[in-house]
Amino acid sequence: MTTAITDSMLMTFILPIAQALRSNGIDALEVIESVGIDASGVINPDRRISAKSLHELLNKSVDLTEDEAFGLVAAEQLQPQVLQGLGLAWLAGDTVYDGLRRTVRFGKLMATSTELGLEETDDLVYLTMGSTLQLENMAVSASDFGVGIILRMCRLALGEFIAPVSIELSRPLPREPERWEYMLSSRVAFDCPETRLSFSRADILQPLITGNPALAQVNDEQTQAYLDGFLTQHTARDVVHKIVEKLPNGTPNQQQIAQSLNVSNRTLQRKLKEEGTSFMHLLQDTRLQLARKYLNQPSRSIIETAYLLGFSEPSTFSRAFKRWTGQAPADYRGRESHVD
Repeated sequence: MTTAITDSMLMTFILPIAQALRSNGIDALEVIESVGIDASGVINPDRRISAKSLHELLNKSVDLTEDEAFGLVAAEQLQPQVLQGLGLAWLAGDTVYDGLRRTVRFGKLMATSTELGLEETDDLVYLTMGSTLQLENMAVSASDFGVGIILRMCRLALGEFIAPVSIELSRPLPREPERWEYMLSSRVAFDCPETRLSFSRADILQPLITGNPALAQVNDEQTQAYLDGFLTQHTARDVVHKIVEKLPNGTPNQQQIAQSLNVSNRTLQRKLKEEGTSFMHLLQDTRLQLARKYLNQPSRSIIETAYLLGFSEPSTFSRAFKRWTGQAPADYRGRESHVD
């Protein structure tokens, strides 16, 4: 199975994962880049990574740490800023219940494939967590990471301990299930039809001392504006993803990309035009961004970079790069290596 770039997640999610790796004495940057994630992009709040990349990172982290509960450990490192405006709105909300409602409302900010819901009775509130994502190597720890993040935000917002009444996880039974109950401070059932957290209504309706309705509304509006732009303009991201995937095998044309996205060439051209771009613009921009990334990696030769970008000859790449930047690849690499 393959996943489109629209199956994406906040890039800032790599921050708590990196912290958990470092706490195990592991070079987090090396691990992150080994799965194809450019960690420098985390400074851009609008950057996202494919769900596939994050799942690969979690799988590798579990293997390296030999910790089946790594997803929970990583979630404990999360700070509200990782969730951008949603995290700040959590802290400014009136109650934990408000935070849960915001999470359901803005769930696609965190992961486009997420499916969240709230169910309520007189005494309990249930948060259900699902996903439409389909990957060959789904990370079991991803569901732990998601549940851990929810509980982490509940406790950060309340400023004190809060425990769910019970937790149902769709993930398989781990070797040490008692560790989940200890870390989540709740009764935990595994191999369930869905993942669901049950909260006492009284617990999550306690007023938050950090409550600031005006600030919460500002962050809600910011988050909604981001989602409106992100979710309605996704064809260009799909095209970029396919270009990156196909470049090592040669320069793809628009027809090939359209076929891989299961749309006609004309439809693809129209959608890109509606988003204010074109296939040739995306191809050139993607090549340029990748060229800069690869040339900043001393371990990659200019010849290797040329082939990774789909050029049949290094000389062709050199001419193209000079046309884009006004510099030859070797000059660009030399200049960057002397930048403090």
